[in-house]
Amino acid sequence: MNFENARSFVLELAISRGASVEVYAMSRASTGIKAFEGEVSEFKLSKQMGLGVRALVNQAWGYSFTENFSEAALTRCLEMALSNAELVEPVGHAVIGAWAEPPHVGDLYGEGLSGVSIERKVQQAVTLEATTRSADPRVKTVPYAIYSDGESQTAVANTAGLDRSYKENFAYQFAGPLVSENGQNKSAFEFKFSREFEQLDPNQTALEAVRKSLAMLGGLPAPSGTYPVVIDRDCMGTFLGTFAGMFSAKQVQDGKSPLVGKLEQSIGSSVVSLLDDATRTGGIDSRPFDSEGYPSQKLVLLERGVLKNFMHNCETAAKVGLQSTGHGSRYGYRGTVGVSPTNFYIEPGVGTQQDLISSIDQGVLLTAVHGYHAGANPINGDFSLQADGFWIQNGKVAHPLEVFTVAGNFLELLQNIEAVADDLEFKMGGIGGSSVRVKSLNIGGQ
Repeated sequence: MNFENARSFVLELAISRGASVEVYAMSRASTGIKAFEGEVSEFKLSKQMGLGVRALVNQAWGYSFTENFSEAALTRCLEMALSNAELVEPVGHAVIGAWAEPPHVGDLYGEGLSGVSIERKVQQAVTLEATTRSADPRVKTVPYAIYSDGESQTAVANTAGLDRSYKENFAYQFAGPLVSENGQNKSAFEFKFSREFEQLDPNQTALEAVRKSLAMLGGLPAPSGTYPVVIDRDCMGTFLGTFAGMFSAKQVQDGKSPLVGKLEQSIGSSVVSLLDDATRTGGIDSRPFDSEGYPSQKLVLLERGVLKNFMHNCETAAKVGLQSTGHGSRYGYRGTVGVSPTNFYIEPGVGTQQDLISSIDQGVLLTAVHGYHAGANPINGDFSLQADGFWIQNGKVAHPLEVFTVAGNFLELLQNIEAVADDLEFKMGGIGGSSVRVKSLNIGGQ
C-alpha cells in the first residue's frame, strides 16, 4: 500500500468505528557524504517512511506508529493508539479540527535536486574538503567536510475532514578545518544551506571556514572583568537557539520558563524584536502548516522589548482561550506533539558589525560559545559558557583571544542590547542571528 492509500485506510477505518483520530505521515530520502584527505570517508543513502496515529479518547491522547503499510499493520496501529489513550490521564483541552487553508510559503521543493547525480554530490564533498585542506599551509587536517541533501513529503489528515500535505527538499554543506601555528590549534566552521544544488559553492564555503579558523590563531589571554561586547550574528543565533524554548507556551504552562506572567511586559531592550516566521520565503524551516495541520503564520514574540506572544499548538492555545499559532511540532511520525520554533530570528537593525565595534574603546567581539547543553539553563536563562572571540581596542579588532568564559542571563542580555546590525543570516536549525552590541557581559579570562 502506498503513502496516500495508507493514510486513507486508517482514516476510513477510524471513521467507521466512530473514533477521533489524526494521522501524521512522512516519507524521507536523504544522502550524506563526508570526505577526508581527498577520498570519500562516509557515504549514506537512507529512506524512511512511516505513519503515526494520534487518537483522542475521553480527552486523552493515545499514540502509535508503524512503518508497515499492510492493512493488518495499519489496523493494529489504530487499535494501539485507541488503547493507549485509555491508559493516560485526560488533558482537558484536546481538540481535533478542520483548520483553515494554509498560506503559500514559496517553492519548498521545485527542481533544486532534480537531475543531480550521485557523482556530482560526491564531487561536491571532495571539492569542499580539498579546497579547505589546500587553502593555507597552516591547515593541518579537515575533520569536517560534509555534503548532505534530501527530500521529504509530510501529510496530516484527521477524522474532522482535514487532509493536506507538502513536499520539500534541502541541501547543505559544512566545512570545519583544524589549523595550527606555533603550537596553537584552532577550528571554526562554515555552514551553507539551499534548496538549490547549484547555489552551493564548495570553494566559497571552504575558504570562509579557513578564514574564520586562521583569524583565531595567535590568541592572547582574555582579561577578566565586565566589558561591552559585540556578539556576532552566528553566535547570537546560538544564544537564540539555546533559549528559544522559553517562548514556548507549553514550557510556560509547565512552569519551565522565566516568562511566566510576563505577557505585555518589557523584558528586553527597545531595539530588540524577536519573531518566528514559518512562512518566510526561502526559510530553512518554512512550511505551510504545522504537525497538527494548523496554518503557519508570522508571529511577533518580542516587539521593541515587549513580550507580545508565546508559541502555541492547539492544546496549549485552548487552555488559555486562544487559537494556535501554528507551532505544533513532532519529531517525525514516532514523536508526540509539542511546541517548537520554525524560522526564529532577531529582527535586523541598521549598520554593520564594524559600526557596532567602532563605538567600543575596550571590549570583546564574541564569535562562538560552546558547551551550551551543559552550561546554559533554559528554565531560568542563566549561562556560563566557553567562548571564542577577539579583543576590541579603540573601536577596532585588535587580536584574537585564548578560550575564555562568558557568563550572564539571557533576559539580562536582551535588556542590555544597545544596537542591532543589519546582517541577519540563518544557520542550521532555522535560527537567524544579527550582530548586536551589549552594554556589558562578564568575561572570565586569565
